[in-house]
Amino acid sequence: MTSEYKKPLPRPTINPEVSQPFWEGTKKHELWLQYCLNHNGHFFYPREVCPVCLAPQERLVWQQVPAKGRVHSYTTVYQPALPAFAEEAPFIHALIELDAGARIVGNVVGLSREEVEGNALELNQPVEAVFEDVTDEWTLVKWQRVDG
Repeated sequence: MTSEYKKPLPRPTINPEVSQPFWEGTKKHELWLQYCLNHNGHFFYPREVCPVCLAPQERLVWQQVPAKGRVHSYTTVYQPALPAFAEEAPFIHALIELDAGARIVGNVVGLSREEVEGNALELNQPVEAVFEDVTDEWTLVKWQRVDG
């Protein structure tokens, strides 16, 4: 963990209790998603109703899921929208299709600059979550390739 993290951090200010189980899980280096009892599926991002069937929060439960998936889509970021990320550019921001069925976005780490610029990441590439403890309060989810 770095002593002074200078990049933006999540700010769950509207109904923070809705996403609290997700963030509590990341602090334990676990991935937790909401599950809809009506349509029997996981989804992300945390919310008060199911985005598929609009089931109310009483029909949504939290479940720990395997922190594994595949690259569904990605982009290489050469010019970040925020200056705080400039030192990391170029980097890959990806849409991950989790083995649990939901999709989640995040940066793919562990690639050399040559791999990033050479588009070495492939669609359907297996990935797994890595958890970065950036402050005492926040742990972020990132992704790395799983070769083999």
